[in-house]
Formats: sequence, C-alpha cells, structure tokens
Amino acid sequence: MPEKGLTATKGVKAIFISNTGKTLRQYNISGWKLYLARGVMAFVVLLVSSAIFVVAYGLMNAGETGRLRAEMTHLQDSLAQRQSLELRIDAMEARLQYLEGYRRKLENIASLVSPTAEDSL
Repeated sequence: MPEKGLTATKGVKAIFISNTGKTLRQYNISGWKLYLARGVMAFVVLLVSSAIFVVAYGLMNAGETGRLRAEMTHLQDSLAQRQSLELRIDAMEARLQYLEGYRRKLENIASLVSPTAEDSL
C-alpha cells in the first residue's frame, strides 16, 4: 500500500503527484510560479538555518549566564553601597554647612565682644 504524501519530479516543470493511490492528481508549476516556489523554499531553508544557528549559539553561551548573574548581583551590591555612601556624604555636607553657619555666628559674636588689639608701638 503506497504511503500518503507528495512526490516531486525534476525538470523544467515541477510536478507534484499524490501518492494516495486512490485519485491521481498532478500539480504543474512552471514559469514564474516555479521561480516563486523556489524562492519561497530558499527563504524557508534560510529561515530554518538561521533559527538553528541562533539556538545553537544560545546553547553554547548558556554556561555564561551563571557568571553574568553573579556579576549582576555584585554590581547591584556595589550600587547599594554607593547609594549608601552618597547618603552619608549628603548628611555630612548638611552637618558641615550647619557648623559653618555656627562658626560664622561665633566669629561675629567674638568680634563684637573683644575689641581688636591695637599696636603698642
């Protein structure tokens, strides 16, 4: 018993013959339709080949994901430390501005209370 499917023969025309054994059907493709069919088949082969390449490349680089995750964790920790240091620096700057203002006030009070020393010469 013949298997179901299609048979393609070579030549100027591409002839697809049904293998069902019940009804004989011929599909004649020639001229511009033949070139279009060849172009579509070439595009499908190119698409499948590129998909296989992308999957193979992804599988080859699958071992690097652990290293990249570890590096991302390290960078996130570094970012958290940097943000903590920036907050501490901002707090210190605010404290220094407060102390600078306090120092100016003390200098003003000190200049009013004690007269400037005059030269005795």
